[in-house]
Amino acid sequence: MRFASRLLPLAGALLLSLSVAALPLQAADLGPTPSEQVAPAALPLREALSRYLSLEMIRATFDVVPREELGAALEEQALRWGKATPPAEALAELDQQLLSEASYYLVSLSYLVQVGGAAFPADRAEMVYANDTISKLDDLRRQLFEAIETGGDVLPVLVEAERIRALTEGHASAPDDFGVFAEHDALLDRVLNKLKRGTPT
Repeated sequence: MRFASRLLPLAGALLLSLSVAALPLQAADLGPTPSEQVAPAALPLREALSRYLSLEMIRATFDVVPREELGAALEEQALRWGKATPPAEALAELDQQLLSEASYYLVSLSYLVQVGGAAFPADRAEMVYANDTISKLDDLRRQLFEAIETGGDVLPVLVEAERIRALTEGHASAPDDFGVFAEHDALLDRVLNKLKRGTPT
């Protein structure tokens, strides 16, 4: 994807320092991270698989996993969990991975904007787009921490991040085939229905 190819040469150590220093978020603003909490409450299988799929879709955005294999990976994960509520240890590990990789996604977008790598639409001044985008990404990071802390839905955060990514590539609205998160619910329903019927994806 263009996002990964444009961003990764810019990232490296500077991105790591940005996530720690240039976009400071105090612990009081974010609340405790999952590693600082007791084990998360049990989630129904659908909600746990939704989080797993969100994580895999982040990886697909960065070309780490193939987009066309998301359905098969989701079914395999459901089978590993035995089509039942996942254990607390598995949920804690999933939360930690999702927090880390979703945060990286958001910080990466902010970094891309701050170093002048975004190609915003021409209908507004670039500085206006940049300031609004950075502020929105800060808000999304807080929403991400809150959703993971409380067992809430992280998908709206990722959908909004994808909309912002479209802006950074010059799209006033994301083209139909731009990203993966719009497919999330349909793919999750399809896999769960096929598992319920006992048929492969």
